[in-house]
Amino acid sequence: MSLEHLLPGQTQAILPDGPLPAAFESRALFKGRDLEVILLHMPEGERMLDHKVNGEITLQCLKGCVQVISHEVGNEDPRPKARLAEGELLYLQGGEPHQLFAVVASVVLLTIALRGN
Repeated sequence: MSLEHLLPGQTQAILPDGPLPAAFESRALFKGRDLEVILLHMPEGERMLDHKVNGEITLQCLKGCVQVISHEVGNEDPRPKARLAEGELLYLQGGEPHQLFAVVASVVLLTIALRGN
């Protein structure tokens, strides 16, 4: 079953009612010409290993707490970058390798600038 993307002007609740899902879930809410928005449900202890995208990104913790571990561009040594609590936002430059770790069950909204990709 394919997931429907949001249409322009359409609204959708993004925080689940009740407990968060027990398994990792990633859902693209929409992907336009210049922007993609993805919703991540991360169970406690879940880790997204090193990855990077060409465009600039923001990570917003909507629920829970996640740790962002980053290799700054040109530096191979990973280090804690930030611990995002509910309501906090982090910006990363394009091409910056990073990991996410859910300190507790968390919901994260990821935006990716697609221009130039």
